Amino acid sequence: MLSFWNSVTALRQIEFVTLLVTMIVPILCGTVLLTVHQRVKTLVNKTSVIQGVSYEGSVQRLENTNRALTHELQVAQKELTGLRTVTAPRQITESQESVIVEKLRGVRGAPVTVSAYAFEPECAAYAAAIAAVLRKSGWDVRLNKSSMNDFKGVTLSAVNLINRSLSGEHELAQAFAAASIELHQRQISPDSIAGPLQDGTLLVVVGRK
Repeated sequence: MLSFWNSVTALRQIEFVTLLVTMIVPILCGTVLLTVHQRVKTLVNKTSVIQGVSYEGSVQRLENTNRALTHELQVAQKELTGLRTVTAPRQITESQESVIVEKLRGVRGAPVTVSAYAFEPECAAYAAAIAAVLRKSGWDVRLNKSSMNDFKGVTLSAVNLINRSLSGEHELAQAFAAASIELHQRQISPDSIAGPLQDGTLLVVVGRK
């Protein structure tokens, strides 16, 4: 051991190895640190990209869902409006009343019986509204709520047993058409309406909506 410690050659070898280790270790540590730092940076960037893609994807999915829900809401609102129109009771609007009164004022028409389908309260209310407008036009009107005619819409007919000419039938049909009230014309049997019906009478029969 003393010979080794007293050997210049051996000591120079130790000195060289120590110097070499001293030089290599910092380089090795720096390389390791640089590699680790670069890997961390790569992972952070990759995570940021993934998060960005995920965020954009989430936003896109939310926008698509929002568009789909908006469309479904519009369809539902349209259907609801249609259902309300179908189920809402019929009525004579102010503009329709004005048109009918204007068209029939001064016309000398035959007496009119407005008859409603007996089993639908909505028919009776609509028939009453029609009768009120015709009375306002100066016509002789009788309201009847005992029709057995189970059809849809409003029909214009007459009780005309001796086939005489009844005044006002054409004008009544024109007035309803001008007011955009659909009026069908068909033969109605007097037996299908309960109660007395006067011969020579125009019939406005209100059926189901």
